[in-house]
Amino acid sequence: MTRRAPLLFALALVGCAGPGSDEPPRAPGRRIVVMAPAAAEMLDALDALDLVVGVGDVVDSPPALAALPKVGAYDRPNVERVLSLQADLLLTTSSREADPEHARLEQLGVEVVALATDTYAGVLASIGEVGRVVGREERARSLAAGIRDELDAIRSATQGLDRPRVLFVVGRDPIYVAGPGSHIDEMIAIAGGRNVAADAGSPYPRLSLEVILDRMPEVILDTSDNSPGVPRGARAGTWGQWTFLPAVQTGRVYNVHPEKLVIPGIDLPETTRRMARLIHPETFGAPRPADFE
Repeated sequence: MTRRAPLLFALALVGCAGPGSDEPPRAPGRRIVVMAPAAAEMLDALDALDLVVGVGDVVDSPPALAALPKVGAYDRPNVERVLSLQADLLLTTSSREADPEHARLEQLGVEVVALATDTYAGVLASIGEVGRVVGREERARSLAAGIRDELDAIRSATQGLDRPRVLFVVGRDPIYVAGPGSHIDEMIAIAGGRNVAADAGSPYPRLSLEVILDRMPEVILDTSDNSPGVPRGARAGTWGQWTFLPAVQTGRVYNVHPEKLVIPGIDLPETTRRMARLIHPETFGAPRPADFE
C-alpha cells in the first residue's frame, strides 16, 4: 500500500452460545466470501467462520481464514472467482467503486451485503446485519450491547477532564485528517479530546498546514504511514520543525500504525481505550508499545 492507503482504509473499512442456549441454528448451507477485515472479525465473534469459503485480498485474519482462496480487492471483487467457489453471499463494506461487480453478482444469484462500518452506529448496526444473515441474531444483539456498555464506561471516565486539542492524521502529501462524521471523531470525543477538525465539511477532509498550525494541536496522532519498519511511538518526525506547537513541546506527537486506530470493528472498545491512553495517560495509564505497532 501507499502512504495514503490508511485514508482509503478509513473510508472503506471494523461469547459462544452454550448447550442450553435458545440461539437458533446457523443459516444452513451458506457459503460466504468475506471481503473486509471488519466483517471477518464479526463472523469470528459470531462463531461463523466455518461458513467462509473465500476472502478478499486484505483479509488475513483470523488465522482460520488465511489459507482460503483470495478473490480480489474489497472494491474490485473478481466475479468469476466468487462464482467458482459456489458462494451465495458476499459480505463486504460499502464501496461505490465495487457497485458494478456487486450488481453483476446479485444478477447471478449471489446476495451482496455491504456493511457501513465507518461510524460507531454503523458498526453496531453491521453486527446485527451479520447476525441476521448467519442466523446468530441473539448473539449479535449481545455483542453489540457489550460494545455499547464498554464505550459508555470510557465516556464516563473522561467526564470532567480537560479536553486537549487533538489532530488525527490519516494521509500525508497532501494532509488528510479525521473530521466530523467519522468513527475517529467520535472516538476522540469519547476518549476525552477535542478534534481540531470537528468543523470540517466531511469525515476525512483535506486540511491545509496553515490551518493545522493555527489550531495549535496539543496531541498529534499520525497514522499516515503504514510502511514496514517505520519508527513508532512518541516521535515528532516532520512535525518537529514547528517547535511552537504544544504537541511538539510536550512530546505528544505519536506515530501509530493505522491498524491500531483507524479501522473500525468489534474491537472498538479496545481501540477507544488505546486512544484514551494517548490523550489522557494520567487517567488511563501510560501508552504501551503495543498501542503503536
